[in-house]
Amino acid sequence: MKVKALACACLVALQGHASAEEHPLSGDRIEQDPGGISYVVRSTEWSDFDGGTVRVEQRLSPDGSGRLIYRYDEQTEATKLYHQAFCDSMDMVPSLGEGSVDGQGAGWGCSSAATDALGTFGHPPGSADWVTATAPNGRVPVGVSYHSSGQMRMESSVGGRRQATIGVDNGRCSFTDIKHYGAPFRESSAIAVTCIVNDPRFVSTSMDVCTPTLCGSDRGTQFAE
Repeated sequence: MKVKALACACLVALQGHASAEEHPLSGDRIEQDPGGISYVVRSTEWSDFDGGTVRVEQRLSPDGSGRLIYRYDEQTEATKLYHQAFCDSMDMVPSLGEGSVDGQGAGWGCSSAATDALGTFGHPPGSADWVTATAPNGRVPVGVSYHSSGQMRMESSVGGRRQATIGVDNGRCSFTDIKHYGAPFRESSAIAVTCIVNDPRFVSTSMDVCTPTLCGSDRGTQFAE
């Protein structure tokens, strides 16, 4: 499905959550699943792909260390549709890895549908392991929630854990996406995080990516105005 079709579907599913009123960066409530396990339902503001915004809910599981964990399979159909639409806007699909949220924000992980295609990255298959990361830059609004996206590309000659973290405002807003591979892999992905800056100033950003064999990082700057 294309992004506009997905956006229409998820906006219908999220009806009643969109509003023109001002909101804090996020709103949380505690719910329980049928087995009695508690989780956090976090509501944050994201683009509606038509010049406006919509409040989107995510089900997040506390990990006991102060972080909240996002898993695609645990989300409502409305949230899954929005995740699909967000990734489709970058010609990607939702990451099926595990997302970790620090602070009051929220985020999404997206992967290229052509991640494993030979020649995707301009490197010959089986060449030396490598990682590239791109942190977000540019102008951002003051006093309203906005999202920032970071990009990554990599190839690893061994399977294992891949971890990527995007940070905004010295990491005050951050989102981490983790995947585990059972064999050598190639990947092209993006992750995004929400944040809010309440006064005009420069805002530091970061993108840090590690594969089983090496890490890559990038630093950027946004100007809130």
